[in-house]
Amino acid sequence: MIWATWRMHRSIFLASIAVAAAFAVWLAVTGTSELNAWTIFTSHHCSIETPGVSPICMNSLSGVDRFSSVNAALCGVLPAILGLVLGAPLVAGEMQLFTNRLAWTQSITRTRWLVTKVGVGALVTVGIVGALAPLFWWWTDAAQRSIHIQPSNFDISGFVIVAYALFAFMLGVALGALIRRTGWAFAVSIPLYIGARLVVQDFLRPSFGAVSKVVDPNSGPPALAWIVRSGFVPVGRFSPAPGQAWNSYLIRMVTCQGANGVTKPAHSWKFCEALYHVRDVIQFQPENHYWALQAYESAIFLGAAIVLLGVTVAAVKRWRT
Repeated sequence: MIWATWRMHRSIFLASIAVAAAFAVWLAVTGTSELNAWTIFTSHHCSIETPGVSPICMNSLSGVDRFSSVNAALCGVLPAILGLVLGAPLVAGEMQLFTNRLAWTQSITRTRWLVTKVGVGALVTVGIVGALAPLFWWWTDAAQRSIHIQPSNFDISGFVIVAYALFAFMLGVALGALIRRTGWAFAVSIPLYIGARLVVQDFLRPSFGAVSKVVDPNSGPPALAWIVRSGFVPVGRFSPAPGQAWNSYLIRMVTCQGANGVTKPAHSWKFCEALYHVRDVIQFQPENHYWALQAYESAIFLGAAIVLLGVTVAAVKRWRT
C-alpha cells in the first residue's frame, strides 16, 4: 500500500522536492551575497539609520536589501504552498479518478487506505520542510540581522515552520475529503490557512507569557525584545482600564509635552504622567521566550492537524463510493 501510494503520487512528490531543492540553492546563493554585503557594511562602520554618502556604505546596503524582502516572502509561503499542494489532491484526486474503488476491493479498509496515504504524504511534507528549516535559520541570521522573536523572523525560523506545513497539508487533505474536488479544495484552503495563521500570530502569540514593564524615559524599552503593546495606562495598572485602549492617553500626553508645534508651554514627561495619573507601560516578549513560543505555536498547529485528520477519517467513512 505504501509503495502504491508513492507510485500514484510520485510525480507531485518529486516535483515538490525539486522545487524545494531549487529554492534551497537560490537561498544559499543570495544569502551568501547578502552576508558578504553585511560584512562590508559593518567593517566600514556604516549605519542603517544614517548610511551617509560613502559609496561603499551605499553599495553594500543595496546588496543587503536586494533580495531580502523577496526571499523572506518566499520563505514564509513555501511551507504552506508545499503542504497544500501535496495535501489537496491526496484524497480528492482519488475520488475524481475513482481509484479509491479499486483500492477498497483489495481487502483494504478505508481507514488503513487513508492512514497510509496521509502518512506517506505527511512524511514527504515534513521531510522537505524539515530539511529546509536549518537553511531558513541560517538565512535569517545572514540576511535579516534581526532577533528571531520578531514576527518577520519568527515565522520563517525554528521548527514551527514544520508545524505550519503539516497543518497546511492536513487542511488540504480534509477539504479534499469534504469537497471532493482538488481545485476547490486548494482554493478554499488558502484563506482558511491564512486566517488561522493570523489569529494565532495576532491574538495568541503576543499574550503567551508576555511581560509588562513600566518604561523609564532614560532607558526606554528593553533591548532584544518583541514589543507587543505599549501606551499610557492608569497608575497601578499594567494594561488599559476597561473601556480604554492603549492609545487613549496619547493625544493628551503629546499635547501636554508641547510636541508637534503645540503652542502651550512644554512640560516634562514625569509632569504629564503625574497630571493625568498615568504611566508608560509596554508589554513585550523577551528574546528568551523564543523557543517556548515556538513550542506553543507548534503544539497549536499540530493539534489542529490531528483534528483535521479526524475530520478526514469521518468524511471518508461516510463516502458511499
